[in-house]
Amino acid sequence: MLRSAVAALLVLLAGLFLVGLTFSVSARGRAEFSFVNNAEPKTLDPTMMTGEPEGRVAEALFEGLTRLDAKTLEPAPGSAERWEISNEGKRYVFHLRENARWSDGHPLRAQDFSYAWRRLQDPKQGAEYAYILHMVVGAEAFNTYAAQADALLGPVTKALAELARAHPNSVPAAAFHAFSEKQQLFAATKGTPDAWLQALLAEQRPTPDAPTLARLATALTQEGQRRRREAEQAAAHFGIDRGVYATDDHTLVVELTAPTPYFLELTAFHASYPVPRWAVEAKGGQDTWFLPRKIVSNGAFRLAEWNVGDRIRLLRSDTYWGRADVKLSSADVFPVDNQTAALNLYLSGAVDWLPSNSYPVDLADYLRNRPDYYHAPALIVYYYRINCTRKPFDDLRVRKALNLAIDREQIAKEVLNLGQIPAFHLVPPGLRDYRAPDASLRYDLGEARRLLKEAGFANGRDFPAFGILYNTLESHKKLAEVLADQLHRTLGLKVSAYNQEWQAYQESVRSLNYDVARAGWVGDYEDPNTFLDLWVTNAGNNETGWGDPLYDRLIRAAAHVDTFIEAPQALLAALPHAELLQAALARTRAAVTSEQRLREAALLRLELLRSAETQLLDSGLPIIPLYFYVVSGLVKPNVKGFYTKLSQADGSTRPNPRDIHPLREIVIDANH
Repeated sequence: MLRSAVAALLVLLAGLFLVGLTFSVSARGRAEFSFVNNAEPKTLDPTMMTGEPEGRVAEALFEGLTRLDAKTLEPAPGSAERWEISNEGKRYVFHLRENARWSDGHPLRAQDFSYAWRRLQDPKQGAEYAYILHMVVGAEAFNTYAAQADALLGPVTKALAELARAHPNSVPAAAFHAFSEKQQLFAATKGTPDAWLQALLAEQRPTPDAPTLARLATALTQEGQRRRREAEQAAAHFGIDRGVYATDDHTLVVELTAPTPYFLELTAFHASYPVPRWAVEAKGGQDTWFLPRKIVSNGAFRLAEWNVGDRIRLLRSDTYWGRADVKLSSADVFPVDNQTAALNLYLSGAVDWLPSNSYPVDLADYLRNRPDYYHAPALIVYYYRINCTRKPFDDLRVRKALNLAIDREQIAKEVLNLGQIPAFHLVPPGLRDYRAPDASLRYDLGEARRLLKEAGFANGRDFPAFGILYNTLESHKKLAEVLADQLHRTLGLKVSAYNQEWQAYQESVRSLNYDVARAGWVGDYEDPNTFLDLWVTNAGNNETGWGDPLYDRLIRAAAHVDTFIEAPQALLAALPHAELLQAALARTRAAVTSEQRLREAALLRLELLRSAETQLLDSGLPIIPLYFYVVSGLVKPNVKGFYTKLSQADGSTRPNPRDIHPLREIVIDANH
């Protein structure tokens, strides 16, 4: 304990110098509440943001139809004061508050939401989170079908003709696989109603003959034409009179393709926030409307300053409908990626809240004994992406070998030492009614070496040197170096860890300009789908180049359970082990009352997601899951409205798994 205390004191003394150099806290005056944000936001446009640093600020500046209640993290009325849901759970009617306004005084209208949701799905916009609302009728077609139709009717058709000429009798399995991968055939035909096409693409190693190729050409042409028609229909109607639309200034209708249990959580998420059309479409506004002196927002706070490398200053909004409930007059957000500097900002009194992953892990033993320290399991997974488009990482054996050669237990206990749980699957534990698949990942050096040898790299020979990319943060650096060392010692690989600042890192990952890259995913809502739909082929946040038609079908079936119940045979036949899924299906079909059927269908949906996670881990592995986070941080005792324990309907409490603490609810107790 003495050693930890001395170390903390030394860090404090050294770090105070960093704080003085970096931040001018006293020069401008301290905000009423201040906190550390781990990185500079890339954007404050809610449609385009993807990271937690952006989301924390957006939650204060904007408000969706719903918001998350600070005490429960359950959806509560936000810009919509009430809503109705149809009996089948596929139609929502939201009623907006008549006193809801934008920060420039414009009234908030239902059309602002339909415009924002259409903008999110507009393929010209390129929003990475567009997929999160693809359960809205017409959203996916508007977002993806035109590009898929162009591919199917253009380069795919041309490449198929070349394949047929090269192999006039029968196409070897390897050649057909290469064609399918290069043309991204699975993504371009995802969700096709053509059962024959589904069956062909689901085959493990098809060797199509000339008649089959001719039929395939016809099927792809018809699918391309169908998608073009649906894309044109969606472009004409989505956000106007179909999917999401306003019936008047204060009434918004949302139509879903299937019941979505977590939908009201999505309407509190930044991707569904409204945006002001007049500001976005002003001359030069598309990329600048969210900057200081230009931004128009509808949340509890407004943007007063954004000084890159220094701070974001937020002030209570005078136009917010619930301003009487907002107690904070001002808040400062400090973009600090140096954990020593961040800790010293807190210890010196410059900030009131130090969130998870913002302090040196070496001081965990010292900090956890402080009364202002909090700690709980988190709905967050730390993992590494693998670039499956680069050799030799396009080989599943290589990806499995990397996964099997990592000692997650040693990393959790000796490197992290905060109670983190080694991740032998992807979805964090603790989600209601969801059971993770049996662990296919483990620490197994013998099998790792065997797989690497089988792939042609015995003892690491001839394996190209590669890098592990991480965004600048001390803890990320430490883990990347540990991982590089383990892979070098156990498999003989030449691995180096290198860093990039947040925005450059995001661009490298997005453009697949990496070998292996550090990542973390905070659940956007409390459902396994938020972790699993990341890996659908060409999903906006996939960023690995990996795709698998069977995985895509499982995710799609989970999103359309009623359709799966009606026709499950093709998908069940494609799964190597479907016993649990078949049992869940039987229970759903045997349900007598509508309530029982809804409940069993919900459990069947989770079993489909479990099958998808099994497929991801057994047959894909575009990732290296490392550990499940714990939420841990420091918060000043005089900060109220900050809940590390969440209230539940039955009167019990549970840990706050996402470290979400809306500024709207924060109160500073001046008497403490």
